[in-house]
Amino acid sequence: MSKKLRQEPIYIAPGIFGWLDNNYTPHVLDEVSTNELDPYNVNHKILIYERQVKEWFLNPATTLSHQKNKGFIVLMICLSYIEGIEQYRQGLSSNGQSSAFFVSSLQRIYPDRFTDVQLRSLYKQARCGLFHNGMVEEKMIINNSFHHSIEFIGNTDVKVSPSKLLRDIKNDFEAYLLELNNNQQSRHRFDQMYSNV
Repeated sequence: MSKKLRQEPIYIAPGIFGWLDNNYTPHVLDEVSTNELDPYNVNHKILIYERQVKEWFLNPATTLSHQKNKGFIVLMICLSYIEGIEQYRQGLSSNGQSSAFFVSSLQRIYPDRFTDVQLRSLYKQARCGLFHNGMVEEKMIINNSFHHSIEFIGNTDVKVSPSKLLRDIKNDFEAYLLELNNNQQSRHRFDQMYSNV
């Protein structure tokens, strides 16, 4: 999810812009605090990442989740978060292992609630359906009125409440931010994976 700096100034997160000078030295400015940020400093990386995820994805998804006929957009935002955050948590790229990272992330968010087989089905039906075909597969049913974030009905249907899934993802992200401030191993894994340069 990191946005890379280039020679022309760009926003790498809402209110945070930067560029590479002629010597490819990075310059980053937080317009909110008016502070210069160091894209090599892990604390500044966490700040940039938090602003990116919240203001480009989770906050807009929250606004959309209260509107009629926006469930698929909210679901897409949720699904993009699931694999992305797992890369930073593990300190590894999911390249060639998308399904495994997706399953691992959801097993962490919903411990002991689902089998790997069920979550691989969700990966295929929802994530692959939306991102490869532009629509979920035939087993998927979405509705914010469902009682659970995710529910598997035998082998026939997968019910998802996009607004409840979003709530769980927002809670997961807040927990991760706390972890990044308190756990050296988590900070190290994040630091080695996240780069704007």
